[in-house]
Amino acid sequence: MPFRLVSYLLTLAVMVVLGIFVYDSNTKGRINRSFGLFTLAADIWIIALAIADNTRSLVLVDFGARLAFVSSTLTLFMVVVFTLAMAHPNRKNTRTILWFAIPALLLIFTAPTRLAIESVSVQSYGAGVNGGFAYGALSAYIAICLAAAITILVRGIRKVDARSKTQLLYLLMGLALTGVIAAVTNLVLVSYAFLGPPAYLVFAGFTAYAVVKHRLFNVRAVVARSVAYILLLTTLALLYGIAIFGISHFLFPTTAASLAQSVVYVVLAVILAFTFQPLKRFFEQITDRIFFRDRYDSQVVLNQIGRILVGEFQLDRLLQRTLKEICQELHISNGQLYIFDQERVYKVEHFGPLPPKLITAPHLKSLRHRVLVADELSGGHEKDTMQEFGYRVVMHLDTKEEFVGYLLLGDKLSGDIYTSQDIALLEILVQELAVAISNAKAYEDIAQFNVTLQQKIDDATKKLKVANQDLRELDEAKDEFISMASHQLRTPLTSIKGYLSMVLEGDVGRISAQQKEFLDYAFTGTQRTVNMIADLLNVSRMTAGKFIIERGEVDLTKLVGEEVQQLQQMAESRQLTLKFVPPKKALPIMQLDEGKTRQVVMNFVDNALHYTKQGTVTVSLEQVGKNAELRVKESGIGVPKDARAHLFSKFYRAGNAQTARPDGTGLGLFLAKRVVEDQGGTIIFESVEGKGSTFGFSMPLTVKESRGTRKQPAGK
Repeated sequence: MPFRLVSYLLTLAVMVVLGIFVYDSNTKGRINRSFGLFTLAADIWIIALAIADNTRSLVLVDFGARLAFVSSTLTLFMVVVFTLAMAHPNRKNTRTILWFAIPALLLIFTAPTRLAIESVSVQSYGAGVNGGFAYGALSAYIAICLAAAITILVRGIRKVDARSKTQLLYLLMGLALTGVIAAVTNLVLVSYAFLGPPAYLVFAGFTAYAVVKHRLFNVRAVVARSVAYILLLTTLALLYGIAIFGISHFLFPTTAASLAQSVVYVVLAVILAFTFQPLKRFFEQITDRIFFRDRYDSQVVLNQIGRILVGEFQLDRLLQRTLKEICQELHISNGQLYIFDQERVYKVEHFGPLPPKLITAPHLKSLRHRVLVADELSGGHEKDTMQEFGYRVVMHLDTKEEFVGYLLLGDKLSGDIYTSQDIALLEILVQELAVAISNAKAYEDIAQFNVTLQQKIDDATKKLKVANQDLRELDEAKDEFISMASHQLRTPLTSIKGYLSMVLEGDVGRISAQQKEFLDYAFTGTQRTVNMIADLLNVSRMTAGKFIIERGEVDLTKLVGEEVQQLQQMAESRQLTLKFVPPKKALPIMQLDEGKTRQVVMNFVDNALHYTKQGTVTVSLEQVGKNAELRVKESGIGVPKDARAHLFSKFYRAGNAQTARPDGTGLGLFLAKRVVEDQGGTIIFESVEGKGSTFGFSMPLTVKESRGTRKQPAGK
């Protein structure tokens, strides 16, 4: 077989395999389809040249020459389409393609005519072609297409990322060398025209290098599986052929197939069927060891690391476990995680041996691309930095809200480059890892804040305890002072009140009306002071745990009537009507503390008179079920809503009450509530601000306790 034909067939085989692999790896990809069509046109061109250069028939030579004319036109057109798809993968480039498609169609239409080829002849070097006008135009078209393709690739290199730039660079070199060899051998050194098709092996070599080293087209898996199936089919064919011919030769020397031969063939076919799957697995394992020494299941790795990212909240453990899992599953020698917080390094995590030189924050910030693979960089500052510190892959950790840090990975243990599977997996992982780290940092900040807050609470609690102790001591001192002062004031006030009463009753002689008026004022003020001192003493007794309810037989109707009668004079002086509505049915004698109960009734009526500007104050007493209910209703200032919850607290007075009666102490209602509740009753309170209030109590008619005294605990 002539060397020329061998070179054609070898080139054809390489181009067919390369085209099938690329197209089959992604049948819907524009780059893969355009490359497949390019190799198809080149295959047809090689076949046409093989026909034209290896036959003595002028008819076949003419057919081959014209087919080569058409296929070479299509080949160069597809070169332009392919380079456009590579350099501009996201653009359709329809207008540019039309500029090259129209002249290609015009040239193809001239192929059957003398405009393309006037005559052909058989020469020692192959087919001799006497071209017409279109043949010269084809040469110009080829030159233009090659120049355009090279220009497209050169411009594309400036605009794409580092990996695509390296791929385009290898395609550019392969295309340029192939174009130069083909042009020289077909246009200048015509006697060496047979070297034109093998020139495509140069292009195939550069493309194959880009496929293996820089993941062009991502056909590595297709190549591995194809080799496995080729080995499998070859083995089966050899085994079956040897078995058939060997057994037939020794057992059945006759040429006619007997029944026994047929049975043997069937048995061999069954054996072959049973050995198919074991052999298939065997060759897949072999090819995996060759092509995928670091093989792993991406989904399994994602699931394993995903469980870590979801389950770990402590930042240190999250970084440690995740980095270890990435390096072990992807068979990476060493790795680092640099976590940033407000432009400063916050944490660093290592796995494996440390690099010869630790990278610094300024060097990290100079690596601006989100994904950097050293083997895909042709040069520049970023590649120099990665080589200086011993990293093969650098990836940014980003969330939508913030920059988190960097993932830095060293060489693979196998010495191989990082595959497309590795990079795709890492790109998914860094997104999830960035979110997990951001959450862990927030969790850590919250935990630290809780610790700090707890310390502050503990400090504040200690200070509060000290202050509270001081307040208790001050409160005790105050209570002692009030108790002592009250006791000391009570005796002279009783004397003053007694002498005033004697003067008012005429025991020392007759007094004038004006004197009586002034003495009444003095007597009322003295009585108010006595009542206030009594309140203070009761509060002091409560604090000391000595507040005693002394029960006795009490006619509550009579008690209320007497208190109302005593306050009639005050009502008249304030131009108010004070009336008492006794119960319709006489109440039974009750077991009450008469003195303290009188004080409660007096307090309710006295307040009603002071906080009512005009109108009537009604005091009613009635039996409701098994209780006696006292109600003191007035049409005064009322109680604001925000003050009602505190109304019965010690020393509390509502704002409008302080304005209406500046001399109040805020103890009357506090003591009234305590006296009523200590006797088993409940307070009655209703109010509408600006329209008046109702104060009173509901007291059980029967008391289970025996007659006598009862000591109540302090602070009830």
